[in-house]
Amino acid sequence: MTKKKMYAMISLMALTLLCGITGCNNRETAAPKSESPVVITLWHSYNAVAKMQFDNLVQEFNDTVGMEKDIIVDAKGYGTSDELEEVLYASANRMIGSEPLPDLFASYPDSAYRLDQIAPLVHLERYFTAEELQKYQPEFLEEGVWDDEGNHKMIPVAKSTELLYLNKTDWEIFSAETGASKEQLGTWEGLAEVAGLYYGWSGGKPFLGMNYYNDFSIMAAAQLGETIYSDSGNFEFSREAARRAWEAYYVPHVMGWYESREYNQDGVKSGKLMAYIGSSAGAGFFPGEVIEDEEKSYPIECECFPYPTFGGGAGYMTQRGANMGVFASDGIREKAACEFLKWFTAPEQNIRFAVATGYLPVEEKALESVPELLNHVDRTNNADAIGSSICVFLDARKQRPFYIKKVFEGSYDKNKYFAESLQNKTVEALEIMKRRIENGEIRKDVQSDLQSDVFFNRWYDSLIKEMAGITDGEKD
Repeated sequence: MTKKKMYAMISLMALTLLCGITGCNNRETAAPKSESPVVITLWHSYNAVAKMQFDNLVQEFNDTVGMEKDIIVDAKGYGTSDELEEVLYASANRMIGSEPLPDLFASYPDSAYRLDQIAPLVHLERYFTAEELQKYQPEFLEEGVWDDEGNHKMIPVAKSTELLYLNKTDWEIFSAETGASKEQLGTWEGLAEVAGLYYGWSGGKPFLGMNYYNDFSIMAAAQLGETIYSDSGNFEFSREAARRAWEAYYVPHVMGWYESREYNQDGVKSGKLMAYIGSSAGAGFFPGEVIEDEEKSYPIECECFPYPTFGGGAGYMTQRGANMGVFASDGIREKAACEFLKWFTAPEQNIRFAVATGYLPVEEKALESVPELLNHVDRTNNADAIGSSICVFLDARKQRPFYIKKVFEGSYDKNKYFAESLQNKTVEALEIMKRRIENGEIRKDVQSDLQSDVFFNRWYDSLIKEMAGITDGEKD
């Protein structure tokens, strides 16, 4: 029997027996024997093309480096990052019915910090040299540092940012007839002006949808120079800054200029939307045509723009894409997990995974070569849109910093509430408007009322109270 066949048989037996060996909710295991492969469990939330690419690379590792070093990576995917956060939190707390924690996991900083307080994460300096850590984009790496000693708890594996995607084909017609300029798309104020112009020109169609509302409030505060959280974790968001965020998000939705759903690509495809703000990792989903009905369709071209800023504000870009951390266990398992991380984030592997799925690699060296990145674009998706998103991302990062969220005790819940507050208020206002119009009120009068100081102050005061942990139980 060849070594490869013998290794495959051992791998199969190890994976089959893994649950029986570890037992339910019991993370402590005996150190593996030297002649046995170390089975490393990994949980992530990649799906669709990203999951396929990730699974292929895991198999490649197992068949090459893993075989040489007697390491097997057993990867398990969850449908969404929210689902993964829930199961990780349940496992960390040893809730009834939960699975044992994995060795490796993908997560965002707030969630990982919360887990670290329950099930400690490995200080990665134990297994990564200073030289190895310096290879990563600094802002990407800094997300995984949150203790006073500056220990690295997470390694970036693939990153994305939010971009503005535009139906360039229909824009050129609209622009020629109205004088709308692409320069206006660079600020939130200009974007709202264009959207209002488009609404009137198109006979009442919304211009823009936003896929990821959850970053808007935090990014708005940061771009407007707000501290957001003091050193002690207290929430700081001035009324003036909140009003500008309100005008940039709430007002255009109430006026009908924006209409946001989970997948705004569908709005572009149907011809209802002209543009949307979404992840660079989703560039391949930009539609290649507009289908108005069964009989009428036409091809369209995509053009990407950096994430908008506020006039006079800082040019922060969003930083998305999960990092990976290692739960503390024993030296053999921790080292094996880090061996996979090093291999996966090395340019040769990382470029293939990241660019094929719309993400970008994480090491400085890999980010320096645009032609090399573009060579790995997946041609089965909208390659032109992916190529445009990569070029815009790389150009923007040379001029604009990535925003790094602060994590601290309670930041997970605070950021979640802050992120959802304005979006929830917007949804509520749209429901109120619908009922009032159905009851015979004039749309313009209702829109004017919903944009009044009364509604703004009610939202802002409620936000400040909730973020301070003070609530009087009133409903807006």
